[in-house]
Order: sequence, then structure tokens, then C-alpha cells
Amino acid sequence: MGRVIFLFLTVVFTSSTFNAFLFDKEGLFLVPSVAFRDRSSSSQWTLYNQGWYYEENPVKALLMEKSLEIIVRKDLDRNRVKMFTAEGKEKKNLCIDGLTRSMCTTTDNEGRIKNPFTMTNQEIDLLRQPGGNGGKIVFQASVPKKSIKTTGEVYLCDDNGITFISDIDDTIKITEVTSSTQTLINTFSGSFKAVPGMAEIYRHWANQYNATFAYLTASPDQLYPFLREFFDREQFPSGSAHMRHFTWFDVNFISFFMSANYIKKKTETLEMFLQNTNNRQFVLLGDIFQKDSDIYASIYAQYPNRIAKIFIRKYAHDTDGQQRLETVFKDIPREKWATFETGADLPRSIF
Repeated sequence: MGRVIFLFLTVVFTSSTFNAFLFDKEGLFLVPSVAFRDRSSSSQWTLYNQGWYYEENPVKALLMEKSLEIIVRKDLDRNRVKMFTAEGKEKKNLCIDGLTRSMCTTTDNEGRIKNPFTMTNQEIDLLRQPGGNGGKIVFQASVPKKSIKTTGEVYLCDDNGITFISDIDDTIKITEVTSSTQTLINTFSGSFKAVPGMAEIYRHWANQYNATFAYLTASPDQLYPFLREFFDREQFPSGSAHMRHFTWFDVNFISFFMSANYIKKKTETLEMFLQNTNNRQFVLLGDIFQKDSDIYASIYAQYPNRIAKIFIRKYAHDTDGQQRLETVFKDIPREKWATFETGADLPRSIF
């Protein structure tokens, strides 16, 4: 991986000279998010906005693609690579269209949109569509004075109901995060591959329990447009996605999936769901290859009556992994957690 970082830094500092000869394309996407009832007013909701406004750098993308191909010895998808060489549009305005009042926000220094905002019940009803047990709002967002628009989705998470919170990498999508080369290949080339049976069991649970889904992952948000294609192709239930933003100068790409920041962010997001709802029950799904079991054990210790079940993916023959889980989950009743390798191993009924 050191060679990857060295090659990329060379790309960054040499490509600006050539970039003037090519067209830079601006882009905008919003990651589906979540809304909770405002605790200070029953007539309002708090919505969490998340997305990225960026400008592509085609020279950096081309050079980065070729540099990575030297490492993995495989053709890569430039459309994915270019999301990691794009630069955020900082301090730019973005507005929600179709409301009776002006509602705008400003991107941060990385071009990210990540601020909460409030809407009244009436505004929610104006934009509400079916989706999960509480529905969702769908809205159009645009950059003022530019023809750049995108669609946003925010899933309504009320006090009562059931939410399945699922990891993505190596829980429902094969990433192989324990292998640096395979992570790069599975991230930047070919079609994303689903863990067998997971989409079907998730659809079954969604229908059986009228449940809301949230996807909490170590994957960088630059991958969201491609993850959305994966979700749609495999027909996973739609839901909010909670991701971090990656920059090459912050950390090694592989370590990004395992970093302490990932553990902190995932814990904070779980706490956000639990603290903003009173009676909602949660089912947590993750894998043994990262730190999901440790995170979920910590959350269960704080909210034992709110966590209905924990499922951890591991290989059936992994006896060492099973022993580690027995240790991590020693304070959790045995009927509250289970392991699986494919969707066929998961129960049809939970409650």
C-alpha cells in the first residue's frame, strides 16, 4: 500500500499542469439520510442532511487509475476512481426546491453537506412518499445559478417501530477487507457482489415487520452512487446510509476501513438512532472482519432493552472467530445473538 500512496501523491502534484487541457465536470449527490421528531416541538422534525458537491479532475483520475492497476494487475473502473481524485467545492450554497420558504445550506471545506435542519409536519406531508414504516420524504436540491440538481431522500424514524441497522462491507457486499489487494479490486473494478441470500432475507423482514432499514458502513461516501446501483440491482430494501468521507492525505485507504475514527463514527450513529427514539426496537447486523461485534456489544450494554437481536457474519468453519465472539458477547444473553455466513442462515422470524 505504500507504493499506492507514493504513486498517488506523485499524481496529485504533477497533474495540475496538464489539467487545464481537459474539462472538469462538477457533480452533486445526496446520500439518503434519516429524520427524527424534534424533542422540543411535536410539530417539527429534525432531518440530517448529507452529500457532496465536487469537481472532477480527469488527469488525476487517469493517472491514479493507471497507478492502481500496476499494484493490483487488473483493469479498474475510472468512474469510481475519479470520485477519489475529485475535489470538493467548498463554501458553496445548495438549496432545497419546492418549499414555500427558502431553505439553503453551505458546503464545508471538503465540499460536504452534513448539517441538520428542521421541517414542520406540513412540509413533511408535502414531500412524503411510501418507504419503511414511517415513510420518507423525497426532494429536489440544486446549486443556485447553475444547472446542477439532484434528488434527496430522508427516511422518517418515529418513536415506535422496528429498524434493521446493517453494515455493508462483508456483511451484505463482498469486499474482503482483510486483504489489501482484494479490497482495492472489489472496490474499484467489476460489479459489486452480494453475499448470497442477504437481499432476499432483508426484503422478507421489511415486509414482515414493516421495518425501516439503515446502512451503517466504513465505506467512503464517494462510493455511494455505485453502492446505490448495487442496492437497486440486488433489490435490497431502501434506507438511509451513514458513511464517512475519504481523503488520500488523511489515512491509508485500507486502514480507513479499520480506523478508530470508523469505530467512533459508527458508535455515534447508533447512539443517534437510540437517543432520538423512545420505544423503537433495533436489530443489528455486522461481520467479524471489522469491529462490528465490539461496537454492538458496547451499544447493547447501554441499551439492552432496545436491541432485539445481533447477527454477526463469519465463516462457518471459523472456530477462532466463534470463540472471540463468545468472549465479546459474554454479557449478552445467548438467545440475543447469532452468527451467519449467508442469508439462508438467518431466521425468517425474529420477534
